[in-house]
Amino acid sequence: MKSHYAYDKHKRNRESRAFYKSTAWEKCRQLALTRDNYLCQDCFNKNIITSAEMVHHIEALADHPEKALDLDNLVSLCHPCHNKRHPDRAKKNVKRISNKIRVIKSKPNPEVT
Repeated sequence: MKSHYAYDKHKRNRESRAFYKSTAWEKCRQLALTRDNYLCQDCFNKNIITSAEMVHHIEALADHPEKALDLDNLVSLCHPCHNKRHPDRAKKNVKRISNKIRVIKSKPNPEVT
């Protein structure tokens, strides 16, 4: 949660910051969460039940300010799904270690018996 505050404080422009603190946004955000039953819609579409904490603008606020309070442009998401929709905001210089193991299968040699 702290990273969200750091993003808001250091990266988000003043107009966006003011918008996200407005009463109009809070009311619209609440309507979107209620409409979506407080469930992450991306997870729900995969038959997974996850609480939504975020309300995401489908068409970005910066690109379409006229749709800022349009419920049809909002979707409720959990934090991981919201982060997937914003790969540009991912932490840089974080090494991700895969827990997958690559299995190399060799073809049997017909000449060897």
